[in-house]
Amino acid sequence: MVQKMKIAKIISTKQVVVNAGSNVGLKVGDKLEIIDKFGDDPIIDPDTGENLGTLDLVKGTVIVSKVYPHMVIADSPKTSTMANLMQPNYLPGFIIQKDLNVDPSQITGGFPETSDQQIHIGDIVVKR
Repeated sequence: MVQKMKIAKIISTKQVVVNAGSNVGLKVGDKLEIIDKFGDDPIIDPDTGENLGTLDLVKGTVIVSKVYPHMVIADSPKTSTMANLMQPNYLPGFIIQKDLNVDPSQITGGFPETSDQQIHIGDIVVKR
């Protein structure tokens, strides 16, 4: 059975805490997706009648950076500026860390930012 993980705390627009840790086998570098269910109606296989599940929308992707027994700290992805050669203000050799689309009212540190499809405490997290 897959461990049901959730966002437990929003540290900033770049870090969250997930309520699962080494107790379920998470380790540094694991990629996690924060998901939103697209409706509650199950998708049914027309041939077998089997319930195939529901559609998931990905709100954000995070990478585990620190593991505790029952929680992890996970960071938004980092990219090299080499991928951004054509962007204005390009600075070679710098790493850019993307912001997560979090609910600003739930940030426990940093400056709030507004955005659509906000990440909330209690959102489901899955290992991919």
